[in-house]
Amino acid sequence: MRANLLRALLVAGILIDVGFLLINLSPARPHLSARRKAKVVMRASAARVAWVKQNQLDEFGAANDIDFEVVPAKSFEEVLEILRQEKAHPSGILLADIDDELADNARSEGLVRSVQSAASAAELAAMAPTYLPEAMSRATSDGTIWFIPKRALVDVAVWLKPAVEDAYLHWQELRPQIDAALKEANGVGLPASYQLEKSPDHWDTYDLFVAAWTWAHRPAEWAAAPGEAASTAPRMAFRTGNNEDATDDLFGAFFRLGMKVDDPLRLDARPVLDWMQWEALFRKHHLLAPECEKPEGIDSFGVNSLLHERKLAWAPIDQADSLWLHGGARRDGDAGMAGASDLAWSTMPAGASLEMDARREPARAGRSFSLEEVHFWTIPIHAPHPGLAFQLARFLTQTGLHQRETEAVGLLPVRQDLRDEYPVVFRLEWMQQMLDASYRQLDRGSGDLPDEVTDQGLDKQFNALRERVLSAPVEVTAAGVRARVQSFEKEAAHGR
Repeated sequence: MRANLLRALLVAGILIDVGFLLINLSPARPHLSARRKAKVVMRASAARVAWVKQNQLDEFGAANDIDFEVVPAKSFEEVLEILRQEKAHPSGILLADIDDELADNARSEGLVRSVQSAASAAELAAMAPTYLPEAMSRATSDGTIWFIPKRALVDVAVWLKPAVEDAYLHWQELRPQIDAALKEANGVGLPASYQLEKSPDHWDTYDLFVAAWTWAHRPAEWAAAPGEAASTAPRMAFRTGNNEDATDDLFGAFFRLGMKVDDPLRLDARPVLDWMQWEALFRKHHLLAPECEKPEGIDSFGVNSLLHERKLAWAPIDQADSLWLHGGARRDGDAGMAGASDLAWSTMPAGASLEMDARREPARAGRSFSLEEVHFWTIPIHAPHPGLAFQLARFLTQTGLHQRETEAVGLLPVRQDLRDEYPVVFRLEWMQQMLDASYRQLDRGSGDLPDEVTDQGLDKQFNALRERVLSAPVEVTAAGVRARVQSFEKEAAHGR
């Protein structure tokens, strides 16, 4: 009997040793579950795809026995097309990212499933307060949650502190010329109570014009490289031309001058005429960077490059581009521009009309406003494991990973806890300032580009109108601008 017991113990010991041997063959998976394969679609650069896979997806995959393949896309339009193909020919895509502009298309075409069909009531209840209310609002349609907020982007103003200080100290020297230029446009000049605000956070369109004029007419010591003589050049930029960035700048300006979301998008709307008159005044005196005046215009990449070379003092920028411009918030991040400590951020300037009232003050005062973009995680209609897809999206936007992604690739966090605690969570002062300006922009004024702008081709129409108004010889009076707009309207009505 004792012999039988010893043999049994020996066999058991051998089996245990074999078990440990098998475990050691795959130490990352001691539970020995069968590994699955899954695809995630992302609109991202190769570098960003690699970062997300290494720092986020692989961690989730190790815990859940999943080998992830990232399918990169160059645009969200390409993501939408991939989702169409996935509906017709399922290939195992678990999750995809998409922006708020195309999310409705994905939903209406039946390309994706609702979050509520993939998560329990308890999971949904826990999810809702996690994200910013505006992000959850865009993720929801007719009371149904369709998407999981991933990140946000909103344009703010970036500027160089020594350049703003120089304008503040010296603009009065150029006041006669500034007054004369404005008087040609509005018959009055500067507002009666005008003084240049010290901080761009309190600027309006007049401050923008005064600063641009001063920079264009004074040698920029702050822009000169060591040993190089200071030169005079336009130091401000907006995105221009027929591109998405230019459309955002154009419609953002309309909203700053009083346009409302529900207003009809008319070419002769008062906010449109007001901004076109300002644009004409900037163009006549060549106050924007020369690249802005080229027929092809300039997009975000071009503006960011000029900022990186310290050729600009002020321009609009989002959070991802701010990270590239300044340099990474993590030790392994890329270096940014020379003298990055000179950078500062603020909300976009409030709108103000060139037309004056009887008190010699702007007849129409607007507000600060910027277009906000929200990106989502979405679950394809034929996702092999919808519940797992929901868990993955929640994992990718948990506090720690969301913070790390913000610091590594640049975004505006959509988690409520990070918004509440960003001055503590993000320890670098420049990132605190950038996020502070971004969240204050959401509070002061932000929104989505109306769907009909792109659906009806109004983006191209309004950009064409801008080029007509700015064609030589430039008219800067309200009557002259209106005449250009009316002429353009007549030609558009006749199909020319």
